[in-house]
Amino acid sequence: MTRNPLRITVPAWVELYDEEVHGPKREEHINAPPPSVRPEQSKGSRPLKRRVSKDGYVDWVDEKHDHVSKLPVFLRKRADRPGRRWDHLRTAEPVIMGLGYRAPNEDPYERWREFIRSSSYGRNPDDEWEIVPYDVLQAQMPDLDKPVRNPFHPLDPKTKRMSRKETWIMRFWNFVLRHPIAPLIFRLTVLITSIAALALACNIFQRERDKAIPTNDYPESSQAIVAIVIDVVAIPYILYMTWDEYTGKPLGLRAPAQKVSLTLLDLVFIVLKSSSTALAFEALVYHSGDGMSTDPNGAVMEKVSLHLARGLAALTLVGLIAWILNFTINVFRLAEKLGGIDNVHEK
Repeated sequence: MTRNPLRITVPAWVELYDEEVHGPKREEHINAPPPSVRPEQSKGSRPLKRRVSKDGYVDWVDEKHDHVSKLPVFLRKRADRPGRRWDHLRTAEPVIMGLGYRAPNEDPYERWREFIRSSSYGRNPDDEWEIVPYDVLQAQMPDLDKPVRNPFHPLDPKTKRMSRKETWIMRFWNFVLRHPIAPLIFRLTVLITSIAALALACNIFQRERDKAIPTNDYPESSQAIVAIVIDVVAIPYILYMTWDEYTGKPLGLRAPAQKVSLTLLDLVFIVLKSSSTALAFEALVYHSGDGMSTDPNGAVMEKVSLHLARGLAALTLVGLIAWILNFTINVFRLAEKLGGIDNVHEK
């Protein structure tokens, strides 16, 4: 019997084929396993099988959900809102948290402390050690927990520490440019002052038409008429601009000329509001009297007219300032969305 030469290189635990031990070789070939799923070709005449989910849904989208409503966003129902379209396919099972999930009240360093404590080497019996409080370490190295003032490399520039004033200015600037409630504050201020000014102007105009009040005891009526006309148009405009700010299309989905025209339309109302404010202060200074009349009834009427004129002048002035600030903020927010002032505070 000849020795198999492969046994010299093959390990002893590997069994090789030997004709005397295993018998003659068989001519049978091992057949390939049958496919688990029969292939379905599109050229066949058989109808294709539809996929069925594990939950039993044959149709992934129902007919009642396979449409997009043409109503505005604020008039749609809950099922028509973005993100609610696939609620009928969701289950009540909780989401599986990954390994990176950590509870809010969990200490992130607890597992590492236990790992370091269990894998650390033991102390040398000849070493002398003592546990000291944190105050001792603070006295030995008082500047250890302070930030590095000097650059890490001589060629690196020194970091400029921002003052508290600059920090508050940056926070206010970020709030004005990026917070969604910033334009709403000024819009509501203009709306409230316009409604109050409209009420006072109507009261002044009514007093002008009242025959029981002498003609020299009420302020000039031109500022009341101008305030009524401007505020009647301004109040619906403010409501529409507030609605468009939060429910309209963003800048990338609408024509830029439309957004710019709506923003510049504030200039028209600012000019009208400034004229109304000028007329209100003119009526307050020259046509409202001083309340020092010798007639008791006339003095009372003059005081009422003076209070109304002061209130109208104050409300129109506050509304004008709020409208100017709102226009300025809208211009800066528009420039920020276009990518023009992203790095305004970076030195």
